[in-house]
Amino acid sequence: MDCEQIVRWYFAGEKTEASWILVAGAASLVAALVLWFVAREPFARGLAMALLIMAGLGLGVGGTVYFRSDAQSRQLIEQQRTNPPQFAAEEGPRIHQVVNSFAQYRIGYAVAALLALFFVFVMGKPSQHGFAVGLLLLAALGLTIDFFAERRAEQYQQALQAAGALPG
Repeated sequence: MDCEQIVRWYFAGEKTEASWILVAGAASLVAALVLWFVAREPFARGLAMALLIMAGLGLGVGGTVYFRSDAQSRQLIEQQRTNPPQFAAEEGPRIHQVVNSFAQYRIGYAVAALLALFFVFVMGKPSQHGFAVGLLLLAALGLTIDFFAERRAEQYQQALQAAGALPG
């Protein structure tokens, strides 16, 4: 694969994943509204609060990645064609930071899971149990999405190195 194909493959995957994140964010928003205004029980309202956090993250992160992917891909392809040293100097550190950031995200998901346990075993109110369930959903969904995103970022970095576009 040449550098252009590698960049297109990576950003196509990013855009596809971002579309799923957007769908999850929109579904979380709908579910939160239904739970808050229809179910109206303490557990449902606690869950709704956590789903609102998921909705904000899903719509914000998914939307940002989805709508910037095509332009970013085009810019990088053009940069690699016209100025390969600048491409390597900018894209190498950027993707290195992307790959390294997944460890921080896993810490965030672990904190969400620990908070969920705290809300269930220490606080113990139905609304807090609902919030805990939402935090566990957030952690599970985030870990799942990031598993695939991290693998794709690592493969992208390795493919660019193998193609000679980035230093090894």
